[in-house]
Amino acid sequence: MSNYLRKNDGEGTAKRRRLRKVWLASGVAGLTGVVSLAGVGVATSAGAAGLTHLKWSSAEQVTQDDARGDQYEREHGRDDRKDDRGKEDRDKDGREHGRVREVPCDPNRLIAAITLANAEQGATLKLAAGCTYSLTTTQSGLGLPPITQQITIKGEKSTIVRAAAAAQFGIFRVDGGGDLRLEDVTVKGGQATLFNQGGGAIFVAPGGTARLKDTHLVDNSTTGVNAGGAIDNRGTTELEKSTVDRNISVVAGGGINNTGLLKLKESRFDSNSAGAAGGAINNFGGTVQGYKVEFKSNRAIGGGGAIATTGGIIDLHDSQVTGNNAVGFGGGIFTAAGARTNLRNVTVANNAAAGGGGGLTNTTASTTTVEDSKIVGNTSNGAGGGGILNTILDSTVTLRNTEVNGNQSTNGGGILNTAILRLTTTKITNNTALAPAPGGAGGILNTGAVTTDPHTVIVGNRPTNCVGNPVPNCFG
Repeated sequence: MSNYLRKNDGEGTAKRRRLRKVWLASGVAGLTGVVSLAGVGVATSAGAAGLTHLKWSSAEQVTQDDARGDQYEREHGRDDRKDDRGKEDRDKDGREHGRVREVPCDPNRLIAAITLANAEQGATLKLAAGCTYSLTTTQSGLGLPPITQQITIKGEKSTIVRAAAAAQFGIFRVDGGGDLRLEDVTVKGGQATLFNQGGGAIFVAPGGTARLKDTHLVDNSTTGVNAGGAIDNRGTTELEKSTVDRNISVVAGGGINNTGLLKLKESRFDSNSAGAAGGAINNFGGTVQGYKVEFKSNRAIGGGGAIATTGGIIDLHDSQVTGNNAVGFGGGIFTAAGARTNLRNVTVANNAAAGGGGGLTNTTASTTTVEDSKIVGNTSNGAGGGGILNTILDSTVTLRNTEVNGNQSTNGGGILNTAILRLTTTKITNNTALAPAPGGAGGILNTGAVTTDPHTVIVGNRPTNCVGNPVPNCFG
């Protein structure tokens, strides 16, 4: 019996036979074998006649493997099932989850395996090492069946890609109650087209969960008003030791659009872009928690070259936000509409914004708190605030034990503040305003309210340290 369709839970022989005969994917008869080139498989679903319009509806298929398996059990009994019980996926508590099936290097086999796993309340699918599962067919705007159970897909430098000549479609969708776990897999080339369902690689519905480890999301995109070039998360998504590179959204969230809970650990966002907000991440009322995350070379036409948050919460620790760009505001991070951004041990460096706030922009009653961090080498040639722009209503920026150094802008080279600014044990040094004295403030241009403690230092800024409303302990 084929391991691919084998049920390993020790139920009765009759029930196992019935399940073996259900492939749950019409047109699966006639599947071709594995295509392998120099040890790296490239599988396509376009080659077999009759598979061009493969559907995921039910169909019964009796394979030769099934028949041989039935004969084997009649002759040899069930002792082989002892080995099967060991083939399960270990969950967080050390127990193993579901049946384990090896998926040959064939996209149609992957479709059938996911469909069967959904029907059997989950499974672990092991992809062929080095295989590229090239998807050419679509149903309901997706290249693979929606995930409705806990399904783990383990690759070994394996790739799931929308074929270049195929129609536009997204790759994965995780429905409410579904739990997708990807390990050592690259998901590439997905293009979300369905209305109000972004995420070229993965769409996570409310109540759904996606967990990615050692996974790479590359060259995915959205069309129309969909957000989230790689992921549109409305449930819970976790990334660990993963990369999100070169994804595009014409609206927001070039890498990820988040309205749920997004957890990031030891991951990277590189060269993603958005037509409006959030080159790497757009957070709309959700929560983003990041630890040891690198954001570099991301771009947004509007606000937040790396991150934009409108409402919601951003918590970022031990991370780097470098070399990002916004045509609007917040070359690194844009915080608006009552949102809260908390940065601890974060470097915000060499970002640029044409509008204002080369490193950070905090606006419209939002709160940004920065601790034990560096805001260095950022630029803005627009409204001002090379390092930080804090403006409108009761927006509040608090800096503790933080360095604001070497930033440049038309004015307020270090900080432009029109709201509330609180400085504790902070150094604002060597920033530059292009506007000449006496109006040019290299350190802080303040038309709001600033408080400082005795351990805060504001020196060496050009052409002057502070201009506007008085800033305590700032001279010249």
